[in-house]
Amino acid sequence: MRAGRICNHIGVYTVVGLLALGQAWGAQGKGPLKVFILAGQSNMDGQANVRTINFLGEDKEHGALLKKFKPDGKTLVTRDDVWVASGGVYGDLGPGYGGRRNYDQLGSNIGPEYAFGYYMGEALEEQVLLIKYGPGGQSLYVNFRPPSAGMPKGKGVKPEDVGNQYRALIGYVHDTLDNLKKRFPAYDEKAGYEIAGFVWFQGYNDMFDETGRKEYGTNLVHLIKDLRKEFKAPEMKVVVGVMGVNGVKNEVGKQKDVRDGQRFVNTVPEFKGNVKAIESAPLLHPEVVAIMTAGWLNKERDLKTNPITPEEQAMLQRATSNKGYHYYGEGRFFILLGKAFAETMLELMGNGSKGVAASSNAP
Repeated sequence: MRAGRICNHIGVYTVVGLLALGQAWGAQGKGPLKVFILAGQSNMDGQANVRTINFLGEDKEHGALLKKFKPDGKTLVTRDDVWVASGGVYGDLGPGYGGRRNYDQLGSNIGPEYAFGYYMGEALEEQVLLIKYGPGGQSLYVNFRPPSAGMPKGKGVKPEDVGNQYRALIGYVHDTLDNLKKRFPAYDEKAGYEIAGFVWFQGYNDMFDETGRKEYGTNLVHLIKDLRKEFKAPEMKVVVGVMGVNGVKNEVGKQKDVRDGQRFVNTVPEFKGNVKAIESAPLLHPEVVAIMTAGWLNKERDLKTNPITPEEQAMLQRATSNKGYHYYGEGRFFILLGKAFAETMLELMGNGSKGVAASSNAP
């Protein structure tokens, strides 16, 4: 962390307005720019309204973390030692880079990039750049399918769809890197950049194709290898978020197949120490999950005989802002997920003892 790089004295809507100008005004730190690619579908994009971040403060275990993101209790922090490229917006880290209708400006949602960027900025002396690409409703089996995986065997797949998002991802990354000085005027061209890491959070759309589910692990290995080759970054560290929609009890059927495919990377010998899949399901708030899955995964409660109470409804209003397949739009979840991604990335980079204080919730 470089001193004086965090701003917390202006409100979130002012921050959003300033960042939407597309100008990153911080001076670059020493050494090459550390680039991290964040990719996946709508949950990498992030669908948690910023108002739900406050619910983090009610958490008995993690509540102290809220002070990191709202030191004065009112405004969300920004960092000019961390830049973000997302859609048509190029600016300093802050809220609003999540899912939004107009990708040429910031909105009111966050994804894992907010906490991931915060903790990477805390831990690293170099300037950080996050390049985020997360279009909704896309599968690894078809859309993100990398070249080395070959053509899918399933019927009804349109050839033009195969790898279309893989090509779009590498195109967006190359365009950002080719125009760093234009997009981020403080970029030090002499220091250059290093593609240091890749974070992958995806999987929902792969549930709906049997072959895609069975091949997920193999296709993910192909994706990692192809991206390392494409970006000439053989040492690029990789963190995979295991899909956790509807919590830890949803370890059944189609979702279990995809989860196991994502966990497969932990068994690949050549990935030991440089690729790691981590669980996301335990990061959802257990009370939210228990209510939202009552009568289904939570067989201990029948909402017909034990309906949601006014207090529970008020809690859900504070905690959530979207559907179950979007992790309920829970800001608490995306803060904890981004933190976990950062902890794991730093561990792989050999910086695990720095900055994040992996198990600490102290402000």
